Amino acid sequence: MTGRSFHFDAVDALVPGTVGEPGSRIFYLQARRGNEVVSLRLEKEQVGMLGQYLGQLAQAMGAAEPERDIAGLIEPVTAEWVVGSLAVGVDEDAGLIFVTAEELVVDDFDEETFDPDDFDDDDIDELLESDPDAAEAHFTLRLGQAVAFAETAMDLVRAGRPPCQLCGRPIGAEGHACPRWN
Repeated sequence: MTGRSFHFDAVDALVPGTVGEPGSRIFYLQARRGNEVVSLRLEKEQVGMLGQYLGQLAQAMGAAEPERDIAGLIEPVTAEWVVGSLAVGVDEDAGLIFVTAEELVVDDFDEETFDPDDFDDDDIDELLESDPDAAEAHFTLRLGQAVAFAETAMDLVRAGRPPCQLCGRPIGAEGHACPRWN
C-alpha cells in the first residue's frame, strides 16, 4: 500500500528538520502552505545532498537573499511516508525550483518462500517494467526559499556526530571502534 500524493504549486515554507539527539535523529522534509502541513521522512544523506544541490543551483541562478522560515518543524511531526528518491527541476525565467519526492515502495513478496528459479525471463522482464504506484510530492520553491533550505540543511548535517578522520564513520559519545585501527 502506498501513501497519498501532494502537489504544492507554491509553498509558504519547505524546511528540513530533525527529531531526536545526534546519533538517533530522524530527518524530515516538511512543507507548509496555509494551514496544510506535510511531513516526509528521509535520510540524513538525502537532506545533505538536496541542500547542497539547491545551494549550487540557487548560486548558478543568481542567488537571492534567503527567505528564512522562523517556525522550523511544526510538531508533532508525523511522516506521511518515507522518501525513496528526490528530483529537482528549474524554471530559470520564472526563478522557480521544483522539488519532487517519490515514496519508497517495498515490494510485497515473502522472502522465505521466494525462489528465483521459479521465474523465467518473461516474468523478470514484466517485473522490471512494472511501476509500483508510489506516492509523489511536488513542491515549487522561490529562489530565496531554496537558499534558506540549503543553509538549514547544511547546518543540520554539520550538527550531527563528528566523523572519524580515518574511516569517516560517525563518532558517538561512547567513542568509536575504527576499523582502520585493527
